[in-house]
Amino acid sequence: MNINTSRMLPVQETSYLTAQNSVLYRTIMRILYNEKEMLNSQMSAEEICSRLRTCSGFENAEAEQVKSALAQLTEWENVIPMQDPRKVSTIEEYKNKQYRYSISERAVIIERMTIELENMTSESNTLSSSLLVRINDCLSQINSIISEKNMRTVNEWWKNFQADFRRLNQSYSDYLHTFYSVKGEKLMKSMDFIIYKDKFIQYLRDFIRVLQKYSEMISARIAGLSEENVNVLIGIITDSEMEIPRTGSSLPDREQIQLHIQEQWTAVRRWFVSENGKQSVCSMAMEYTNEIIRKILSDAVMLMQLQNTVISRKQDYRKYLSLFAECEDINEAHCLSAHVFGVMNEKHYRYNSDRTTDSIHSDITDIEPQVFEVKPRTRVYKPRVKTEGFSSKAFEKEAGRMLHIKRINEERAMIEKYIRNNEMNLEEISDQIVPEQVRKTVLKWLSSAGQNKKRSGITDFGRRFHIENTGRRIVLRCTDGELDMPGYIIRFEEENNG
Repeated sequence: MNINTSRMLPVQETSYLTAQNSVLYRTIMRILYNEKEMLNSQMSAEEICSRLRTCSGFENAEAEQVKSALAQLTEWENVIPMQDPRKVSTIEEYKNKQYRYSISERAVIIERMTIELENMTSESNTLSSSLLVRINDCLSQINSIISEKNMRTVNEWWKNFQADFRRLNQSYSDYLHTFYSVKGEKLMKSMDFIIYKDKFIQYLRDFIRVLQKYSEMISARIAGLSEENVNVLIGIITDSEMEIPRTGSSLPDREQIQLHIQEQWTAVRRWFVSENGKQSVCSMAMEYTNEIIRKILSDAVMLMQLQNTVISRKQDYRKYLSLFAECEDINEAHCLSAHVFGVMNEKHYRYNSDRTTDSIHSDITDIEPQVFEVKPRTRVYKPRVKTEGFSSKAFEKEAGRMLHIKRINEERAMIEKYIRNNEMNLEEISDQIVPEQVRKTVLKWLSSAGQNKKRSGITDFGRRFHIENTGRRIVLRCTDGELDMPGYIIRFEEENNG
């Protein structure tokens, strides 16, 4: 976005904020602003002086002092004097020029800014996800806006769209600034922050969830607009702005208004759409928010560790001493020491080797032990080369294949005991004691079918099935324990024997 340096001139309307007598100037300006908000746009010097005397510190304000301040504010174009002819009865009174004063439009904006600055400490920055919903709704109406003939409707749509976008951009930048500021750094490193950690993380994750959902929709809508439609839209919005009556000596410049609208639309596109190798602000917002969540978690862990280091272990040590004192011999003390403190002298070995089984249910005790040759660390060591032939493994492979087929057939025969009319109702077999292998197979089926929308799958022996949740809870009694689970029904398709 190009910056128009011709507009970067001193703003004299803000001079009263930092002038030497700024307290008096600001109080008078606030009186005029409040009266304008109450639809009383003009006040005389006497009325301003009377109202000023009710303010703290100006109980003895003089009329000449007020008139001098009003003259200075008039010079800075903060107030607009208008001659009051109603009280004029003679030529002398007319020459004295009794004025009534009103606040200028630019000064109204400055006063609103100062009020907002005064209230910044009492207001908290928020991430409103509803703004994304409204922006998406506005973009869905673009086609109807392009064909809209009522310029007032077009202007209201554009104003609402820009207001929501500005609020989203400001709230996002202000909220992230609170975390990257010095005050935010101190807050996250304080012990009181641990209490609010989970709320902050949940709040940020909810915002990211909504941002991911709607940012893709908004980006697709904006990127889907052709350049011709964008130019037509900007032209219609410019026409709606030109029809608004404006006060002032000069007519509005259409080219300047259209350029301003073009810059606003470009800012919206840059916020949601990544193009030309540049990352969108929306995607950067998600990265920054994820980084904040990681930082919150790491700071919380660090704080918990610091908190645990200052906890006294005196009672724990007393308990350990009493346990050691009750040991009958040194061997029992050794066992207690290994349990409390771990192994005193240990060596860790790590070796990458092939697994003998891919089953997730296998235990470490079920795996055959492996033997590794430890080679000496000397330069002169050379491994002994053995010249051997190779033997055929066909017999072992066939034996392993037959064993695998036998295990599948046994598992199938065990499962089919619980299938009636091509259906396995887990609620009906919950009163029986189910073998462990059946439980593992059923859970594997439910897991594979639950990962697709059709809720279907295929067994190891080639039968297709789909699952149905009855909505009731059951307790499946197995040989290795009881399993509380939903009452599923597994329905199998007819086997094709042809």
